[in-house]
Amino acid sequence: MVFVTCWQGFLSRFYKLDMNDGPILYVGGDEDDRYLVTDALEAIGRSNKVINFDNGMVLVDYLKSNQERPFIILCDLYLPQMTGLELKEHINSDDQLKRRTIPFIFLSESVNPKDVDDAYMSLVQGFYVKVPTFEGLKKQLPIICEYWETATLPGEKL
Repeated sequence: MVFVTCWQGFLSRFYKLDMNDGPILYVGGDEDDRYLVTDALEAIGRSNKVINFDNGMVLVDYLKSNQERPFIILCDLYLPQMTGLELKEHINSDDQLKRRTIPFIFLSESVNPKDVDDAYMSLVQGFYVKVPTFEGLKKQLPIICEYWETATLPGEKL
């Protein structure tokens, strides 16, 4: 038991295990997409809890009431009540939320270059054109997750 604890401590210095086990937050207006993304994340073996939101305001309320650090936020661009861009701008304008430095990635079906430009102007950490199939998502999502597993964020142990 002591060996396992020491080994985990050693590994966490290199792999930041404690920062990567937070929930994956997915914001998507389409219920079928929410199921598809959740199922694909489970199929690729992600142990993170996936929490789905159908609009941006529900996500904001969750973030303000819960201090657990999410692993990443995956967000569709087109949402009811507020767009994904408006959501990202809302997070950027709220000092409490902005300081949490949660990776915010657009996962959207949009292929409009203006949407991509606008997303990066809002300081988004990534923009991926969502693959519309389960098999495609099983190839796309590991790339996103593996990148953020190795990235260093403010507040992490170095």
